[in-house]
Amino acid sequence: MEPFEDCRAVVFDLDGTLADTVGDLATALNRTLAELDLPPHSEDAVRGMVGGGLAKLLTRGLAAHNVLLDGAEHEAMLARFVAHYAGNPAERSTLYPGARQTLNVLREAGIACGLCTNKHEPIARDLLDALGIGSAFGAVQGSETGFPRKPDPACLIHVVKTLGASPETALMVGDNATDLKTARAAGLKGVVLVTYGYSVTPVTELGADLVINHLHDLVPALALPERAQ
Repeated sequence: MEPFEDCRAVVFDLDGTLADTVGDLATALNRTLAELDLPPHSEDAVRGMVGGGLAKLLTRGLAAHNVLLDGAEHEAMLARFVAHYAGNPAERSTLYPGARQTLNVLREAGIACGLCTNKHEPIARDLLDALGIGSAFGAVQGSETGFPRKPDPACLIHVVKTLGASPETALMVGDNATDLKTARAAGLKGVVLVTYGYSVTPVTELGADLVINHLHDLVPALALPERAQ
């Protein structure tokens, strides 16, 4: 495909795109399950449950034990889950190879970077700072801040506007069908999906404009080497 030469902004997903966060999510989930006298899930099992935010992860974690809580009970345990996770969101989480370097190249090229995630925003910001990339983003939008969760496009549209860009000059980089649907609904110029994330369906089957195996592959797609010189 032709490079996105007129791209002015790139909005990233967080979990499964920029960082592998499953280790800390599994720790927090298992601490929550222990409070219900339920056995822990393996990290690999939790990896298959991630997507859509902490509430959905808790629901899936409980369902794997054939447990369904009513509304009040679920909300109470969700609050416990959020507290466990917020207390230590970055002990085992790591950036994917090329994440830091790619963000640096984008910044040097004058490309504005944003983040749109279904993770609770305060936790997302703490995690970004702990990973040393918080300053790379001109806009960070997470859940619990008045916007509906992805795939509703409102959060993504807000990030693009905050970056001073328009949908026609912005890309979304994510790892699953939710990111793709969000970007399409927002009218973005294009959608790039990574192959190494948490998608249950192979991303090559989702219809993205570009599929990459490594975040470094985003640079030639944007024709950034020449622009950054």
